Amino acid sequence: MIEAAAIARLDRVSHRYGATVALDDVSLSLPAGRMVGVIGPDGVGKSTLLALVAGVRRIQRGRVWVLGGDMAERSHRAREGARIAYMPQGLGRNLYPTLSVFENIDFHGRLFGQGPGERRRRITDLLTATGLDPFEDRPAGKLSGGMKQKLSLCCALIHDPDLLILDEPTTGVDPLSRGQFWDLIGSIRARRPGMSVVVATAYMDEASRFEWLVALDDGKVIASGTPAELLARTAKPDMEAAFIALLPAEKQAQHRPVVLRLRPPGLDTEPAIEAEHLTRRFGPFTAVDDVSFRIGRGEIFGFLGSNGCGKSTTMKMLTGLLPASEGNARLFGRPVGENDMETRRNVGYMSQAFSLYSELTVLQNLELHAQLYHLPPHDRPVRIRELLDRYDLGPVKDARPDALPLGIKQRLQLAVAVLHRPAMLILDEPTSGVDPIARDAFWRTLIDLSRDEGVTIFLSTHFMNEAERCDRISLMHAGKVLAVGAPADLVRERGSASLEDCFIGYLAEAAGIA
Repeated sequence: MIEAAAIARLDRVSHRYGATVALDDVSLSLPAGRMVGVIGPDGVGKSTLLALVAGVRRIQRGRVWVLGGDMAERSHRAREGARIAYMPQGLGRNLYPTLSVFENIDFHGRLFGQGPGERRRRITDLLTATGLDPFEDRPAGKLSGGMKQKLSLCCALIHDPDLLILDEPTTGVDPLSRGQFWDLIGSIRARRPGMSVVVATAYMDEASRFEWLVALDDGKVIASGTPAELLARTAKPDMEAAFIALLPAEKQAQHRPVVLRLRPPGLDTEPAIEAEHLTRRFGPFTAVDDVSFRIGRGEIFGFLGSNGCGKSTTMKMLTGLLPASEGNARLFGRPVGENDMETRRNVGYMSQAFSLYSELTVLQNLELHAQLYHLPPHDRPVRIRELLDRYDLGPVKDARPDALPLGIKQRLQLAVAVLHRPAMLILDEPTSGVDPIARDAFWRTLIDLSRDEGVTIFLSTHFMNEAERCDRISLMHAGKVLAVGAPADLVRERGSASLEDCFIGYLAEAAGIA
């Protein structure tokens, strides 16, 4: 039987998706009554581990005990399933977008056989605790990312679970809403101190919030313990550095720190990008609202904001992929037009989702895009060899993208984006979910492109440490730009302790809660 001090235990658990190994012979105990964080980048097995503990995925190999019983036994799952709440990865994945806030929670209460009076009492308590009470009639599909996650949490908590399992609940959520989400979890645990919470996250800066950590890499547990224990074990100042130090020696050897270099002077005489009163509407919804900014040649310019705030829409208008409803944009002094191929050839664009051809190999993707960009035939082999070497893609040139880790996929997308030697790169969340080593390698490349080749780089990110590497940043919320400036200048002007605190201050002010 499971130990009294553990809410769950895995014994030699392995799990595959075809040829892909998600979990590899994992043995692990999760302490009861604690806030447990499962940390690591995308693709290391976090979601699979949580799904097995929640009982929503069939066990392939090994044994999983949860709440005192074997999760392979149907009778145990049926008996104890109501004591587990599971919130899947993705904004509002357990919600019905056409149902209102109230109707979503009410539906989940009905699933657990609660009567009308009990459901109404519980819903009122949850809406009040989350601050959603003014919005109970609003359809879930029209909520912000942070509000969707709060509603998802309400649906998970409607039946007072003993084990709450949250799979990356704050991914894509702005810093203010992230803080509010964790404060909410803290208040719930204060009322129910015996409840166990297991959370997966790719944000290393969230790791310090947890009482116990499990670090995963390539489907294996590489460390577990309290945050203080892992920091002491690695002698590192923060969890991102500690996670790198916990990786196998061969992976650590691949890591080199990012060195920031000053931008060469004299590049601001003519802007590379100019946006003037850009507005984009989709029917009655305004996605981008009167946005203006200028980006200099060779500048690394960061766009910060939550999902749905208008970052991607702005980027698409700047590339000509989406027409503006109002306002105008210029690249290198020329107006952006849908059919202006000459201007668009000066731009390399990397979308948020992987957008290359998964049925082609790495080499074939490069060869195809060399033709699409009209590189001279005699230049193509030389340029492709150069990029295979520069981005360390030679060893995987005959592999298809689906078989590659996320970090290598992103390097391939970047190689394709710079294939035609553009003067500008527009990158939409290029490092989301990428492991810390691959993310730092990606950033070293961006800095080299900016400082050595004068490439203008406009990128969006959710990571504050990446924002601090930019020459300037723009803080965006609900389609509007809140502030523009050098990260250190914005922090100093607002009198904040950090860039995250600065951003939260602007968001709170914009939301009227400052």
